[in-house]
Amino acid sequence: MIDFLELIKYKKNNKFYNSKEISFIVQSYLNDQIDDHSMTLWLKEIFKYGMNIDETALYTESIINSGKKVEFDSLDGYVIDKHSTGGVGDKVSLILGPILVACGCFVPMVVGRHLGHTGGTLDKLESIPGYNGLINLDKFKKIVKKVGISIIGQTNEICPADRKIYSLRDKTNTIASLPLICGSIMSKKISEGIHGLVLDIKFGNGAFLETKKDGQRLGKLLSLIGKKFNVDVKYLGTDMNQPLGNFSGLNCEVIESINCLKGRGPDDLMDVVFELGRIACSLAKIDNSKQKMIDVINNGKAYEIFEKMVYEHGGDINRINCDYTDCIDIKTNESGNIEFIDTKKIGDAVNYINKLKGTRDNSSGAEFLKKNNDKVSKGDVILRLFSNDLNKLKIAERLVRRSYIIK
Repeated sequence: MIDFLELIKYKKNNKFYNSKEISFIVQSYLNDQIDDHSMTLWLKEIFKYGMNIDETALYTESIINSGKKVEFDSLDGYVIDKHSTGGVGDKVSLILGPILVACGCFVPMVVGRHLGHTGGTLDKLESIPGYNGLINLDKFKKIVKKVGISIIGQTNEICPADRKIYSLRDKTNTIASLPLICGSIMSKKISEGIHGLVLDIKFGNGAFLETKKDGQRLGKLLSLIGKKFNVDVKYLGTDMNQPLGNFSGLNCEVIESINCLKGRGPDDLMDVVFELGRIACSLAKIDNSKQKMIDVINNGKAYEIFEKMVYEHGGDINRINCDYTDCIDIKTNESGNIEFIDTKKIGDAVNYINKLKGTRDNSSGAEFLKKNNDKVSKGDVILRLFSNDLNKLKIAERLVRRSYIIK
């Protein structure tokens, strides 16, 4: 019989897990045979000591085996997904997915809710009235075949073990562990039945990974795991030392994504979209990718695909609004150049105001009027916080004011 308390001590004692032991940990926690407290002890040991590549692959495989794996047999195109390690204002998936479909790919995408200071793609989509992101796998496959893309959250069918572990990691400050990140990302992506995966690995003071070197380490690890499961993986390190785009929140990020798909996106956001798109298209053997992406935006095909996906998920794109009752402008107290030094605080502030009396305040968020190194004068508005709860905004304001300096 396997003793879980002994397994917890393995890493401290330089011992390595085998397949049976990893599977025992994952399945026992999923089946409530290991409680949250005990599992937290194990997560903290992995957070502190890590796992090697073979253990990480076994961990990923065990999470995959906790649910079903999607298979796409009759699609006449390259099946690819994109994943981001998370940041503030990161809505790239909502933009890039439809663009890739318009260029000839199929994009089945399983996404998460907010984790730590980051926003969740599923939360953003569910802010669209009627959007159901928790459909069954049969419907998921039908929408991918019909529209080219479907974006859903984790259900009990796909990687249920990760869904449970993901939630515990968020509560126990064990998010920024490379093997745990890798297992969480790759299990969901491999379960989607994809051929290729492009990764947006964010680094900086608004990311889980603080340095570019950390990002490269994770990218290489994810690529190695992908190779073990016959998935082509390419990654791009992108800067998250400030919010991405002009908005962070729920409906406001969906609206900004729609504007991007209509050719009205901010440069910093579209630069990331196009570069990730170029990598994805190279995996799919699509030539002249930058021009093709621009064309499908300009001719409306990319937005049309997003609109169709939302409709198939029960959403009503015409009912999206960002009406709010209260806002606070964050103004500079001096002149100089702005520098965001702790973008995570902005993410924490936005996630805080997104909650309204036990539900989501879909109209809440932040608008960014200044970027790093912009020249500002005393009294200039750096960003605007908005929601339907003034008291929450006042608390969020204190967080945000510690996120930047004026040089």
